[in-house]
Amino acid sequence: MSSAIKSSSSMALATSAASTAFRLLARSRKSTRRFDSKRQIPLAVMKDVLQTTLTSPSGFNLQPVQVIIIQAKDVKNQLAENAMLGAGNQYRIRDASAVAVFLCDLEISKRLPRIIDLEKKSGMRHPDYLSTLPIAASFLTGEGHVATTLKQISSSIMSSMQPSPTIDSVKSW
Repeated sequence: MSSAIKSSSSMALATSAASTAFRLLARSRKSTRRFDSKRQIPLAVMKDVLQTTLTSPSGFNLQPVQVIIIQAKDVKNQLAENAMLGAGNQYRIRDASAVAVFLCDLEISKRLPRIIDLEKKSGMRHPDYLSTLPIAASFLTGEGHVATTLKQISSSIMSSMQPSPTIDSVKSW
């Protein structure tokens, strides 16, 4: 057997194993309905969760998400009252010993010049990458009518399934 076939075969096995592992993980997850408010999450676990969110992939590595961990009872109560829909979600926020709030930058273009400047200074990116970054960022973030229209067209061409929820402009959020 040639080395190319062996390599292709082992790659297929690794991909299959990874796909199987992911499906098992996704299907085994459970939503928690009740929390023990007296149980504290170890600091090492919270740091690990935050570190994992920092290294999660994003388009062009723009990292448009920030995570805040809330543990203060009064802040959790305010969050429950003002941001959570339904009584079921409100008591979960109050009972959980920590709550992760994910914030998304809907206007990443305002940070883009700083990101490009940092990328240039690092010397790690090819000039072609840097020249396409503003265009790609605009498309990926959906800012503007052109980007929204291009996303709608490309989604309908590339996928037989329609996205849910529908693609709306950032301004509509």
